[in-house]
Amino acid sequence: MCGNRAHEDDNGAPRAVSQVGVKLFALLVRFSVRPGHEDAFDALVAHTLAAITADEPDTIVYASHTAVDEPSVRVFYECYRNHDAFEAHEAAPHIRRFLAERTQHLASPPEVWTLAPIAGAINGRPLRGHGAPR
Repeated sequence: MCGNRAHEDDNGAPRAVSQVGVKLFALLVRFSVRPGHEDAFDALVAHTLAAITADEPDTIVYASHTAVDEPSVRVFYECYRNHDAFEAHEAAPHIRRFLAERTQHLASPPEVWTLAPIAGAINGRPLRGHGAPR
């Protein structure tokens, strides 16, 4: 993972930032999909997303995007209620399947960034991160 030590605990694990009474944990992931594998990768994501929607109440956002000018690139934004919710997500059978099956569709390993909120809003409620106006 690409990260920032300011957002890691003493053991190097990502530190969730307290926001709106919860400790959000978020990731940005960039996938380079093999040309010709876009539809298969997107189908795998859609299948996985159905299980995330049904089984992961603490996954706040799990969104897959394509880069407009790079049709073989997919970018995921993932936001979880806290780090424990992310760990539960990673351990879920549908995610284990996704992690195993995605490799055949990728041109290179994914790039991953751990994110810490600075400012924003969820459901009309402001986030109060370390860089937000007080």
